[in-house]
Amino acid sequence: MRGDFSRLTPDPADYSLVLLQQGRVLVESDWNTAMATLIGAQRTMAADLIGPHGGPKKNLGFVPHQISNGRTDLEFKAGVYYVDGIRVELPPELDKVRWSAQPYPIAATPPQLPKPPYVVYLDVWERHVSTLEDDRIREVALGGPDTTSRRQIIWQLRVAEYSGDKPQCGEFPLAEWRAGLRGNPPMLRARTGPPPTDDDPCLASPDARYRGVENQLYRVEIASVADEAVKDSVTSFVWSRENGSVAAAWTGTIGNRLHVAGIKDVKRGFAAGDWVELTWDTLEYAGIAGTRVKLTGVDGNLLIFDLNSKTGEIETDPASRPHAKVRRWDQRERKAAPLVHGAVEVVEAIGDNGWIPLENGIEIQFLTADPVGAHTYRVGDYWTIPARVVTGDIIWPRAADGVTASFVPPHGVEHHYAPLAFVGSGEGGDEDLQHVFDQAAHCPDAT
Repeated sequence: MRGDFSRLTPDPADYSLVLLQQGRVLVESDWNTAMATLIGAQRTMAADLIGPHGGPKKNLGFVPHQISNGRTDLEFKAGVYYVDGIRVELPPELDKVRWSAQPYPIAATPPQLPKPPYVVYLDVWERHVSTLEDDRIREVALGGPDTTSRRQIIWQLRVAEYSGDKPQCGEFPLAEWRAGLRGNPPMLRARTGPPPTDDDPCLASPDARYRGVENQLYRVEIASVADEAVKDSVTSFVWSRENGSVAAAWTGTIGNRLHVAGIKDVKRGFAAGDWVELTWDTLEYAGIAGTRVKLTGVDGNLLIFDLNSKTGEIETDPASRPHAKVRRWDQRERKAAPLVHGAVEVVEAIGDNGWIPLENGIEIQFLTADPVGAHTYRVGDYWTIPARVVTGDIIWPRAADGVTASFVPPHGVEHHYAPLAFVGSGEGGDEDLQHVFDQAAHCPDAT
């Protein structure tokens, strides 16, 4: 979630309630943690009762049917389905939605189905929604401020090739299949400066501290993934000291000038030297990074950029795109962290090697993959790092010694998968993989 938050650190799983105390300051993280605890408990209970996935027999949603509409396609029935306790609905007005034309597209252009055999599945995740994505959030009675933001459930209908024998609903290898989709997640850790060289862990190096003048929530986000088919392609990341929340609506493009609207803070908005990302909803749904450009100047609602810095094509009519926006990232060219296409290349390491500096003493390290398999990076994977002035440190999990930073998988985006059907080759090769359940309430037996 790229909102303006102080921290996104969850409470331990054994905490069941957030309690306000009289006379204390209430910060937004307390409210957000309370809601996360409540929603998490509801979803856990639903998953315990339903299982990893399933839908009500009388209102079963996302049932796939093969159709031919000038191309090979799939059509899905309206209804409800649960994935890991998350309720997902295909509303009646979208009944018979097609795989090639989904409300939350899986690709920038209509995709083609692969040749059988393959598994049709539901991919469920959540995204952050601000007033840039939904202007209805604003309260016009207060002059239109964005007092809050939202988290939205996104569902996408996907397919994946399936090798091996035809699966049966009751014997589908769910855990193994899910692990194959998720791959081997990357691992990252963060610290403030080099560790102390003295044997006494209480004696910290004067450089081993957060040196910023404000509390910040840093965000490290994967911006590109190396592709062997693309020349000079690398896996890279971008970072933001404000959780990627500095953004504005992108309303027009003229030459090397971007017209924007809704800059909230002129002082902390955009400035010459910033790298910004040009994106919109369709790209974000599909997990595609937008084009990055380097700003050379700012004149009110005009952002002037270097044409030679662009990492891709620039939309000349952003108003035609759903919720086009300009988002600021804070990486700058540094000797210890050179930029590749406006982002920092991911270098995996272990021990005291390969630490990548961000700013103000904060460093990160990506863990070297073990020999069994490379890490699976995805555009949009992110980690958040709360930094605090009063302690001169960051909030990050540590090993048993209380000093060594621990490696952790991405904080998001968390995807949940449920198989819907197996499509085989030839007649009789298909198999329904959805689970169903009956409603518990019913009329009492007649006496």
